[in-house]
Amino acid sequence: MGFKTGIDPIDEQIPDGLPPGYVVLIEGFLGVGKTFFASAIAATAARSGAPVLFFAIDALGDEVLEDLRSRGAPVDRVVVVDGFVPSNERLAKLKPAARHRLEAPDAYALINKLTEFAPEFRSGVVVVDSLNEVLLRSPGSALDVFRAFKIFAKYTESLVVATAHTDVEEVYGVLTAALHLADVIVQLEVDPNLEEMGLYVRRMRIARAKRLRVSHDWVHFEVVDGRVAEIDVKTMLKMLSRQLREMGIEIRQTGRK
Repeated sequence: MGFKTGIDPIDEQIPDGLPPGYVVLIEGFLGVGKTFFASAIAATAARSGAPVLFFAIDALGDEVLEDLRSRGAPVDRVVVVDGFVPSNERLAKLKPAARHRLEAPDAYALINKLTEFAPEFRSGVVVVDSLNEVLLRSPGSALDVFRAFKIFAKYTESLVVATAHTDVEEVYGVLTAALHLADVIVQLEVDPNLEEMGLYVRRMRIARAKRLRVSHDWVHFEVVDGRVAEIDVKTMLKMLSRQLREMGIEIRQTGRK
């Protein structure tokens, strides 16, 4: 049995869960929900009794722990590695000492920290949120990082989940060299067609799923009451069009080429 994600559009397509030993990449532009998805997977694993190792690189470790607690995750199942590293000693004095932290938010510190946990960590979920600073600080490291993820996932029978903000050109460029090492790739974005109409509607798809049967179709969604709810866009547009007609406004839809 694999790892349930707590994200309905994914769990419906992969009812047996994501297999142990897999590496999952969640990619997309800033603000589309990558951290929410990664945290949902971590919280779901912790609630099921699995250990969770969360590398907090884009946020304070305390904030990550509080978010997981708010999702009902038992914090005794979660280890947060503080990767929100101050850039100098003066800033470091602003933060209390963390039990687990990265010496620097770069590729080799990340790999070394994974190595520390490898002997005892089993059948759990590792989250790295996000890879951006790691890859920017360590040019050419993407292959090493993803190989480390694959080895760790395989030999600890765990799931490794990483997020990446692909609106940063440098990050997208280096990621492409390592995408073949990700077993599952989940893409998130704002629907460009609806955005042209002034509607901010997010969508997701499983762009890659090694040895898993999925549709690869886009699924529109919104986060409602802490969960990912699918949106029926056709019905939404029909209702919007009807309301606008009642107001005397006619929508003309033009096809995209």
